[in-house]
This record gives sequence, structure tokens and C-alpha cells, in this order.
Amino acid sequence: MFIRKLAVIILSILFLVSCEEKTVTDSRIAMGTLVTVTLYESDAGKADDIFSYIYELDSEISRYTDGSYIDMINDSAGISPVQVPDEIYSLIESTVVMAEETEGLFNPAIGPLTALWGIGTEDARIPSDDEIASVLPLLDWHSIILDDEERSVFLKEKGMSLDLGAVGKGWAADMVRDYLESLSIEHAIVNLGGNILLVGGKEDGSGWNVGIKDPENTSSVFMRLSLEDGTVITSGGYQRYIEKDGVIYHHILDSRTGYPFTTDILSATVINPSGTLGDMLSTVLFAAGSEKAEAIASQHGVRAILKLEDGRIIDTDSTEGEIAVMEE
Repeated sequence: MFIRKLAVIILSILFLVSCEEKTVTDSRIAMGTLVTVTLYESDAGKADDIFSYIYELDSEISRYTDGSYIDMINDSAGISPVQVPDEIYSLIESTVVMAEETEGLFNPAIGPLTALWGIGTEDARIPSDDEIASVLPLLDWHSIILDDEERSVFLKEKGMSLDLGAVGKGWAADMVRDYLESLSIEHAIVNLGGNILLVGGKEDGSGWNVGIKDPENTSSVFMRLSLEDGTVITSGGYQRYIEKDGVIYHHILDSRTGYPFTTDILSATVINPSGTLGDMLSTVLFAAGSEKAEAIASQHGVRAILKLEDGRIIDTDSTEGEIAVMEE
């Protein structure tokens, strides 16, 4: 049942990719979602290697996998630091920097809160005010202690836990891009549950065709793009949520209040070479709301496409240095 729900969710996130006849597509469950790899026929035999690599990445950063680096860090909270590989250390360091910069709009220490709500799992529920209040002190990213020399991570308080769900797939996209290069794959699409990695464009020199799903009508798209390289990543409250008494509680939680963010943005899409940055910023832009999102996107030099509650679409095309506002 949960996997079927995941498939429906993925269809509503962010993608409509049209490929040439010479491409081969392989879809499997990985990183807790549906992952689709599209390659040209000459590279199709490398799909197994790509999926094996994605499984390996998931085993390193999933908080739900026993023995992953994140699991070890969480289990050692309040006890001792954990040494991690450079790529994991750099990932966690980047999330702490983003937490500082955004004053908690993005927060890697949100684990106790996401576990409490459980949105996106079969245990999803609306916690009580007292339950939420009890975990708020454990969400302080300032208590994530990084040791550059030892390459270790330490959570100061027992009960703290990291949750990299809001950046993991974007980071994986960056790692997969490097892996594809090592396999001499020059043209590919890797869809990590709606986090899309585009490599090399089509063989004829044109870009891959990508559509951004309409959060109000997920059977259609509200914008189409032609892109050769980079990542296209969307965050939105329509992706995963629970509903009670006519109220929708989405999965993007505010660690300052313990409840889902209140925002006028229905979906925030970031187009950027770095999936790690794009994944974090898509969450930040959604959480920040339209009044602040444009400035944040500009500050980081990324293109953001925002679908607002009032029907407007804001496209901050950083390559043009202009902001286009469209009415539907």
C-alpha cells in the first residue's frame, strides 16, 4: 500500500520528460521512492551499476537504515562523536551552513519532529501540542558539533537526530552525476523521486524536455522547459500530507513552531547545477514565502519557478537577471 501511494506521489512532484526512441528507461524502488534512469541504448547495460550505486548512497545517509552514518550519528547523540567519510561530512556541513543562513528555515536537526508526525509513512498522525513542545528543544542545529580535523559529527543532546530527507536526493543526484562520468555516460536522465538530474542533453544536441507539474492539477503541467544539464528539484505541500477535519497538514515542518510551514507558495522549483544546493533551496523558498523567496534565489544565483496560491507564476531566471511574473 505504501509503495502504491509513493508512485502516486511521484507522479505529482515534478516531471514530464519526453525522450527519443533510442532511449531505454528502467524504474526501481530506491531511497524510499520510485527512481527512474533513462539512458541511450548503447549505455543501457550500465543501469544495474547505476542502481547499485544509488542503493549504496541510500545505505550511507538514510536515517531508517541500521548502520548508516546518519543512524550511527543519531544513536551516538549525547554520547560521542562519529567519524564519517569526507563526502558525508561535507554534506552535513552544508546543511548546518544553510540552517545558519536561513535561521532554521532549513534544519538538519529536525529528526525528532519528523518522526513525531510521520508524514509520508504508514504511521502518520497529528501529534498533540504537548508532544510537539517536548521535542522542540532537540531541534537546535547549533548543537550539531562538527570537527574539521577529525571529520566527525556530534549531536550534543541525547534524543537529537539528523534527518537529511530534504537534501538527500539532491546530494545523491550530485554523486550520481560524478558516477555517470566515471562510466563514460554522456547523456542521461535520472529521476530520483521527482528530483531530476539531466546530463548532456539529447544526442542530437537539443535539451531534454521537462515539465513542472501543476500542484493544483497534478495530471497536467504549468510550465515546460528544455534543459541540457543540471538538476530540477521541486518542494511543495501537495507532495505528502495528512488531512483531518478538512485541514491539510503537509510534510514540510517548521522546526521553530513544530507545525507545517504557512506559506503562499504551492510549489517551489529550483534549477541549478548542484542538486545539494537546489534541494535545500527548494525547501527554503517554499518555507520563506514569495516575499522573501525571490531575494533568496537571487542571492544564490539559482533559477526558481514559484507557483503561488493566487495563481501567479514567478520565474526568477538568473541567467537573464530578470523576474517574470505570469498570470494563469
